[in-house]
Amino acid sequence: MLSVKTIENKIITKLRDLPEEGKREVLEYIENLKNKKTEKTLKLLKKTAGAWKGLVDAEKLKKDISSDRLISTRTRVKF
Repeated sequence: MLSVKTIENKIITKLRDLPEEGKREVLEYIENLKNKKTEKTLKLLKKTAGAWKGLVDAEKLKKDISSDRLISTRTRVKF
């Protein structure tokens, strides 16, 4: 299996060999992929927004988390 560094070096070498127009196309393609991922993520977040409503008491959850942080989990060693 190739290491990440080896793969990165191969990709960079190939990109260097491309003409400027080819480099621009690759960068546009990468940007397009980022936008699609962002759009998909936002769409899914909007679809699931509010799904917890009524299932969790947020105030009680915050109080429970706060009180749990006060509990010591380390054992005390006496000398």
